[in-house]
Amino acid sequence: MNVCSGRPLVEETEPTTGQDAMAICVFVVEDNVDLNRDLCEYLEICGFEVVGCETGAAFYRALDTHTPSAVILDIMLPDTDGYELAKYARRNIDCGIMMLTSLSGMDHHLTGYKSGADVYLTKDSPLSVIEAALRPLLRRVAKVVEGDATVDDQVQEDHWMLDMLNWTLSNPDGSSATLTATERTIVRLLVEANGAWLTRPEIVMALGKADTAENCRNLDTAIRRVRQKVLREIGDELPIRTAYGRGYAFVSSAVIVGASEQV
Repeated sequence: MNVCSGRPLVEETEPTTGQDAMAICVFVVEDNVDLNRDLCEYLEICGFEVVGCETGAAFYRALDTHTPSAVILDIMLPDTDGYELAKYARRNIDCGIMMLTSLSGMDHHLTGYKSGADVYLTKDSPLSVIEAALRPLLRRVAKVVEGDATVDDQVQEDHWMLDMLNWTLSNPDGSSATLTATERTIVRLLVEANGAWLTRPEIVMALGKADTAENCRNLDTAIRRVRQKVLREIGDELPIRTAYGRGYAFVSSAVIVGASEQV
């Protein structure tokens, strides 16, 4: 089991009490010692209480003294696999579940979601993206905890979420709209630009089409329709802005989950 920021091993810790018990607890189950340590330290800097585990057995032991609001699971562990841990967590713990693994194929994604995962990310994801994907999970958990103002205060972050596998776009409150293939790709391109402007020709060519006036007009129509859809289905304005001579930009914080090679 990993030691996070100098804390003793979970087997030797006392149950959290007092002010520490008010923190949001996240389990990181990862047998790569360096990645486990880096992720634990990063999430602690973000304000979470973090429990690092390097095996499935350590995960189960940690549950004796801690109740996680979310778990981050590797799939390939030395004594079990993350799918089994996800199934156990879904049946027994009211928490968010994130798969963080080097397995990026579509079959692995589907198995992860069927096992109970809310989010499936690969290990090459930046730490900031992992945190951004984690917070909506914590927000959903917080909604079912009555009278826990501390949790609500800690997870209020304005992140949109694009789910590439389920073809949905969700606002920070968790309301979602279903996208078409073209809409999903357009939103993905704009989110991946991290707030930068993309010209109409850039987007059109990224869609695999020729840079023609007709295709640029079709792009404008597609973006107008997805704006209307999001407003109708979510009740929130899609944060895509338009500027003459510059193109389009996604101007709110967002995270992409369920991404795969086949998009």
